[in-house]
Amino acid sequence: MLAYVFSHRPAGGVDIVEYEAALRRFHASLAAGAPRGFLASSTFRVGDIYSDWYLVEDSAALDPLNEAAVSGARTAAHNAAARMAIDGSGKLYTLAGGEPPPGPGFEIRFSKPAGTSYADLYERMQPFSSRPGASLWRRMMVLGPPPEFCLIAPSEVGLPGEYRPELLRREPI
Repeated sequence: MLAYVFSHRPAGGVDIVEYEAALRRFHASLAAGAPRGFLASSTFRVGDIYSDWYLVEDSAALDPLNEAAVSGARTAAHNAAARMAIDGSGKLYTLAGGEPPPGPGFEIRFSKPAGTSYADLYERMQPFSSRPGASLWRRMMVLGPPPEFCLIAPSEVGLPGEYRPELLRREPI
């Protein structure tokens, strides 16, 4: 499973209630005409930005998602939300452990400590990512800004300082 995560914020002067309503309408329209390989999408307020999570089966689902998001019955909903947004950036994550992110909680963004293998890191994260409502995501192919990992958890998780963790509250809109 992959997650394309598009982060953005409302432009100056945009009403937050209207912005969030436009995002909900867009995600509803995408779900109503789900492209091949599309699993789900939702928007979360994370810190002072918004993050749209698009869950897809695999990389073959990315082209149909990209086309579906801006065409057909979704064009108006997409354009309404896009006109209000600024500072967009995207990441591509692969699910490395746990279940897809269901709802509110925390995103703990962190980096793999130097000299740590991926196998060791996954083993160290297993007690966190195996909890109910938790998941571990790894940025793919350096697509998107650092850090490389994102642990989704329903409650605060304190990772050791060597991971340089950034703890952010996550609220669905």
